[in-house]
Amino acid sequence: MLRALGIAHRYVFSHFWTHKPIFLTHSVTSECNCRCKICDIWRKKHNTDEMTIHEIFRMLDEARKLNFVAYIAFGGEPLMRPDILDILQHAHDLGFYTSIITNGIYLPEKAEKIAKVVDLTWVSLDHDSNYHDEMRGLKGTFERAVDGIIKLRHAGGRIAINCVLSRLNTDAVGKLAEFARRLGVKLAFDLMEVFLRSNEEYALTASERRRLSSEVREFKKQGYPILNSHEYLEHLISGVKYSCAQPRIFIMVSEDGKIKPFWCQKTSRVLGDLRKQSLSEVLYSPSFKEFTGITKGCDLCDNSSTVETSIFYSARRFLVNFYRWNNPYLKFILDYAFETKRKSLLTPIPSSAALRIWSSSKIRPFITFFVDP
Repeated sequence: MLRALGIAHRYVFSHFWTHKPIFLTHSVTSECNCRCKICDIWRKKHNTDEMTIHEIFRMLDEARKLNFVAYIAFGGEPLMRPDILDILQHAHDLGFYTSIITNGIYLPEKAEKIAKVVDLTWVSLDHDSNYHDEMRGLKGTFERAVDGIIKLRHAGGRIAINCVLSRLNTDAVGKLAEFARRLGVKLAFDLMEVFLRSNEEYALTASERRRLSSEVREFKKQGYPILNSHEYLEHLISGVKYSCAQPRIFIMVSEDGKIKPFWCQKTSRVLGDLRKQSLSEVLYSPSFKEFTGITKGCDLCDNSSTVETSIFYSARRFLVNFYRWNNPYLKFILDYAFETKRKSLLTPIPSSAALRIWSSSKIRPFITFFVDP
């Protein structure tokens, strides 16, 4: 409770005073063991010039002093980095709300350690069957991810499934909603980002996007543990406007220490370099100020990271929603900030049973985990 209030205090201080970001997102490596049809990371040359652990520690130490509240590690595949657990441990010890986004392949072996230092683990799953392996270009990915989810749940970790919707998995919404409910984990959907000359053929049409977003909204209304906000879904369905707050909410640090906009439709200009500048120098630089200016009022992006945080940041929406009976901000805090963990009644499950566990309704009585009412 005290930790959540501390996060809220720093958020308010940033929102109404400094107008500087509070979420530090970090691509710890561009290396990946999957060959996803919808992704372009593995198609590029692996950037071996990664920040050292000491450079990352220095970045985290300064970020803590600058009022940042959360650290999100991703990649590539972050668990391929040998020192990732040390990085997460340092972030955790500094008091950051710590999160990691993984494909789950190395999760079974690292689950117990991750549970101790990570507040929320995002596991990427784009289907509820071995078809996921075909989409990811690596056999056994689905079974390993499910096994990792189960082991992380046993260890007391909090988990959310992240599904990227494309023309490859237009049947996945209902199946994954039921899958997440049976496993007792959260679930969020995002739209595939289009990369030129890479994955255009898998992009959803406007009508497909509206249909799938409507399906997500309906399952959320039915009480499934879906994290996407109603307002984000309305944006995808009806084109509800928002004003981009990306530079006032989060920054993205690449594996070599450069700070860049995250999938911005207006600019991809490098905003700073943490090997040459302090984090403070970047945030108060002319280039970052310019980025803040060009994003204000923009609503071109559809990725959930930008849209959800921008909607949450809006003062007008905050005042409109704060006194609603079904307060979306209270839900946000319950989903992300509180470390409420009920005692799990799960019994040990053999790894060989990982694929079968989700298809059996018998799992429900053995899972107690907070989900949206």
